[in-house]
Amino acid sequence: MISVIVNSHRPQMAAEISAMYRRLLAGVPYEVIVIADAHSMCDGYTRGTRQAKGDVMVYSHHDIEYLFDDFVTVLEGALSRYDVIGVAGTDKLVNPIWTHAGIGHQFGQVVHPNNKGTLDVEVYAAPAPIVGGIMAMDGLFLAARREAVERVGWDGETFDGFHFYDIDFTFRAALAGLKLAVVPELGFFHSSLNGPDPNYATYEKRFAAKHDASIRPEPTYPFQVAIQRVPDRDAARKVLRPDFWIRP
Repeated sequence: MISVIVNSHRPQMAAEISAMYRRLLAGVPYEVIVIADAHSMCDGYTRGTRQAKGDVMVYSHHDIEYLFDDFVTVLEGALSRYDVIGVAGTDKLVNPIWTHAGIGHQFGQVVHPNNKGTLDVEVYAAPAPIVGGIMAMDGLFLAARREAVERVGWDGETFDGFHFYDIDFTFRAALAGLKLAVVPELGFFHSSLNGPDPNYATYEKRFAAKHDASIRPEPTYPFQVAIQRVPDRDAARKVLRPDFWIRP
């Protein structure tokens, strides 16, 4: 069974994301668990995990849309080789912010809206349908084998808000010897663009204090994600599945 866990206090968005997963998972055993009153991402994910019956756990934001019809195939294929997967991350964590790893160490791609009325396919790097050896990932979408989640757990005491819960979970999974991968083939549209949050710096400092002994700092330099601007979802799909991919 595949268990999908979503934190959402917005009924309309919760209904839409639930409907999406019901469509994507039709034909396989699944459940969608919505936590409407989560005090933090970790709180909701921990409570959802306790309720879940699945052996595959999906942790999803409520404002995303999968742009293809092969979700189960891609998900199960990736989890047959890796313990934890996501859609964006790094194979070298040099400080709490994973995008500071630099060119050659960031992977993934996500579609966002822009203020031009079109869409931006934002690409960190997508050299292949799946990229292993990952150390930390963004929490837009994460999936894992149940035993991996139970082994690592969500640190709701340190991360009692909505930032760095994802980097902490995935980094600890990597440190524990689990196999992580970014899966660029999982093509998502993310409808929300998060603005500045004054609490972000607080959780960045908490992450740094918790993982100080495990991070090897390096100089960082400004990085700009590559953007291909496209008119619609059909065009985005073509960019997200390039013909140069060599499949395993």
